[in-house]
Amino acid sequence: MAFILYDLETSGLHKRFDQILQFAAVRTDADLVETHRFETKSRLMPHIVPSPQALHVTGHTLDDVNAPSRQSHYSMICEVANTLASWCPAAFLGYNSIRFDEEFLRQAFYQCLHPVFLTNTNGNARADVLNLMRAATTLHPSVVHAGLEPDGRPTHRLGALAAANGIVSRAVHDAAADVDAMLGLCRLVRAGAPDLWSTFLRFSAKAAVLDFVRDEAAFAYFDYFGRPQVMHFLTRVGISPKDANVHYCLDLACDIDALRKLEETELATRMTQEPRPIRRLKVNASPLLYPLWDIDSVHFVDLTEDECSRRSVSVRADPDFMEALTRAAASLEPTYPPSEHVEEQIYGGNFFSDADTELCRLFHTLPWEARAELIPRFADGRLRRLSRRLMYFESPHLFQEAARRVIEDDIGARRRGDGRYAAAPWTTIQRALSELESIPGELSDALKSGCWNLR
Repeated sequence: MAFILYDLETSGLHKRFDQILQFAAVRTDADLVETHRFETKSRLMPHIVPSPQALHVTGHTLDDVNAPSRQSHYSMICEVANTLASWCPAAFLGYNSIRFDEEFLRQAFYQCLHPVFLTNTNGNARADVLNLMRAATTLHPSVVHAGLEPDGRPTHRLGALAAANGIVSRAVHDAAADVDAMLGLCRLVRAGAPDLWSTFLRFSAKAAVLDFVRDEAAFAYFDYFGRPQVMHFLTRVGISPKDANVHYCLDLACDIDALRKLEETELATRMTQEPRPIRRLKVNASPLLYPLWDIDSVHFVDLTEDECSRRSVSVRADPDFMEALTRAAASLEPTYPPSEHVEEQIYGGNFFSDADTELCRLFHTLPWEARAELIPRFADGRLRRLSRRLMYFESPHLFQEAARRVIEDDIGARRRGDGRYAAAPWTTIQRALSELESIPGELSDALKSGCWNLR
């Protein structure tokens, strides 16, 4: 299978309300030999106020991200979608991508009327290189060395990890440079720890994860909770009643006998206390898992393989206890009311119908004048709102003056956080200015220049 390694830089950290500003990707063959390369940038959408901290990290100013030479966000996302689709099928690899990059990519596809689940449908798979690095530095420290923070603490930050392993990065927080660093680290693991590389690829498929957690009484899970430990020993006890992709797993390092003695309300309270006894394992998020027998004894720290096995057998032989743990964990699952903001409705409704999906494909092929006639034909209200917004962003002259003024006033209120947007969850002008003042004095003069006079 081919691989697509990708990275992006954004206007902020909010996965629903910020946007991609830079996207870079490299396609490789099965041996991680590069075959294609792609990079693109966009300017800010009219309603987006960027985070000054995000611009500071990436070395951009407002002038940079508003430059007329940059294409629009819609044009960039169409280019990204078409390029990636032409490279498929493939396994998509990113760094902390399951929690961050992929959500931004899905949101961009959603807002620009492209298929949302590109990376894990139609023969594609996805995996997170951060999980691979956690496992590599733990199980094969001679192959991949952990990075170091300035104070000497070990870290899995991409830049520090690349530097610790002799991979020269052209820039910090640049999408293309980060892709190259990620590719170099993957090549190290593939060459020096081929079994780990195979395991990593195996769990890029949801079906493999499901089979594993069902068949293995106890297993190792690589994630960053209970720092500095990155490897945890778990056994599955149940499935979330709200999301079949969320499996509840008991941390075998906890005091299991004490948990058994708790009443239901006490057990629910214990779930919120650190170290938390239950971990939510998302089987569709490419977790990196290992059977106990494949872990060297030195890595068990306070436990042993036999003790982990004994505890897991004890738990799984007690269905009442497993059901109690599942109920307690499920009782803490958050419930979100429907959002009025279309950006937060990406997962809040049904999948788009075949008819609407076909209209989306047609939408991208027509001149903007014809797209205006297409908008009312969408059955899904989200698509009507998003397509109308795209038309305004790309061809505002097609709106009558009164309608255009209403949209402009709404965008202004959104940016300021006025009126019905007073409790806006996104970055407003005032929040950006407050954030700017909190940034240390070494911040470049360019970022604090008059280009931040957003009022």
